[in-house]
Amino acid sequence: MDRSIKTRGRIKLLSMLCMAGIISLMSLLAGGGIASAYTYDIPGGNVADPVVRAVDIAQPAVVRIITQVDGKLIVNFAAGNVTFPQDGSNGYPLVTSGSGTFISAHGDILTADHVVNPAQADLDNFLQQTAAQDVATYMDQTLKVNPPVSAAQVAQALASGQLNSTSQYDTPTSRVYLSFAFTGPLSATSFQSIPSTVYSNVDRIEAQSAVNQKDVAIIHVSNMDNMPMVQLGDSSGVQAQDQLTIIGFPGNGDVSTTPTNLLTSSVNTVNVSSIKTTDTGAPLIQVGGNVERGDSGGPALDSTGKVVGIVSFGIGTQGSTSFLQAGNSARQLVQQLSLNTAPGAFQTAWSKAFNDYSVTSSGHWRKAVQELQQLATTYPQFKGVNRYLVYAQQQAQTEKVAVTPTSTPSSTQASSFLANNWPLLAVGVVVVLGVLLFGVVIARGRGKKPALATSKQNYSAPANGAYPFTPPPVNQGPSPSPSFPQPPQTYQPQRNPSMPFGPPPAPPVSQPPVWPAPPQSAQPSLPRQANPYAAGTSNAAGDRTQIRVPWPCGHANLSTARFCSKCGEPARQSPPIQRYEQ
Repeated sequence: MDRSIKTRGRIKLLSMLCMAGIISLMSLLAGGGIASAYTYDIPGGNVADPVVRAVDIAQPAVVRIITQVDGKLIVNFAAGNVTFPQDGSNGYPLVTSGSGTFISAHGDILTADHVVNPAQADLDNFLQQTAAQDVATYMDQTLKVNPPVSAAQVAQALASGQLNSTSQYDTPTSRVYLSFAFTGPLSATSFQSIPSTVYSNVDRIEAQSAVNQKDVAIIHVSNMDNMPMVQLGDSSGVQAQDQLTIIGFPGNGDVSTTPTNLLTSSVNTVNVSSIKTTDTGAPLIQVGGNVERGDSGGPALDSTGKVVGIVSFGIGTQGSTSFLQAGNSARQLVQQLSLNTAPGAFQTAWSKAFNDYSVTSSGHWRKAVQELQQLATTYPQFKGVNRYLVYAQQQAQTEKVAVTPTSTPSSTQASSFLANNWPLLAVGVVVVLGVLLFGVVIARGRGKKPALATSKQNYSAPANGAYPFTPPPVNQGPSPSPSFPQPPQTYQPQRNPSMPFGPPPAPPVSQPPVWPAPPQSAQPSLPRQANPYAAGTSNAAGDRTQIRVPWPCGHANLSTARFCSKCGEPARQSPPIQRYEQ
């Protein structure tokens, strides 16, 4: 590649690098910076994801529902009927757990009907297993059966009907517990010592569809007003292969009996497998994923955070095929009750604060701090906001807010900017200095060029008739005629018309001319040598005599000249010239 092309390429690259470094440095000096980058250790997770953000906003509205039914088991022995328990109490307390969601700001909660009104078959199985040990003890100690029976054998006999029995149940009572997402960490050491501000008894079932119908219910709590809530969506838009998010309290997630753990909800993603209906015409959403006992009644949210399904039942072993009741079944109950499902003051403020917490716009941390602090002050029970507030306060301390530049920034602002951004400024300065140093190296490399270029040029002789440098090589092709100094026009012969192309005969020369060396004062650095380009000869006295002859072009020139001094026509025979290879 030609050296000049390489040099131009380097200059172009140098210019681009230098410009990039200067622009980046100027952007830093102008108050720019690196935008906030979220990591997954931020409270709330990857809040830049709108689905994650919608789930975070919905979590405080999801509650755990504990339903208790007192039941008695009457066993038919040959000697007579015996009622268990035998201690005279109201019965065995049968406790079930499920999930629900506030769908209004006025204490209305959506859940599955079987969570607050357990099915008879489920209660019978539960009651038989609970009473089995007492029944086995009675048979061994009172009836003296031989061989003795175990509790497992009794439970199997009750379930199969070998041991006849009937059951009696009191009216179920349900209690709603707010989740950790709303209450924050609890100081209570047992579930029985949870403060009353964390739970509320269900005062009524406002509307329901039985478990063998659509299995949805709307219940009400009286002392929980202006609460977090989730709005209902349109489940008719749910299709196979959609992804939904389930929030609930699965029983297998109760690995600890501390209140904080028991009230911490679980979030799972499920895939819609199919849209189906029951024999009674109830629309169902079949899903695949981790759905367990205890999730019943919990919401299935779409990507916008709206309820489009309610966890209902499963078929097969745990974690197999699960079904959701379609959210539109609940919409029918809401319309029957004429419920106001518009977001209340709390939900409006909470959604806005969390959205400002999640964005990356300039100044959003400071704005989120103000809004989250207002929530904590106005709703003191909402302790779940504290972890977001603390994190936002930490980020706001180092947040860089874009301001409108003024004509002359104050020294305080300048020093503050330099103190906060000195690593970035140092990098920018190093980049610019490195680019400039690279430019100096390139420039010095370009300065080391040969004295004579290889391209064709026109050369002019000095006025004294001698070249102070090596003569250029003879060009092989046509080139512009060199310009020589013009001698005085002392002789101008006429052109011979009979010889238009040939030169006139040159006058005889008895001996070759001898050229005197130039004076030392005129050429101190050149050695004395014959100069074939001098314009004359010298006699014994040293006087220079002009010897000119007519040329075919009609002009008079020196006999040793190579080119005509007038028209530049080359001579027929040129004096020998030494060629130099560079």
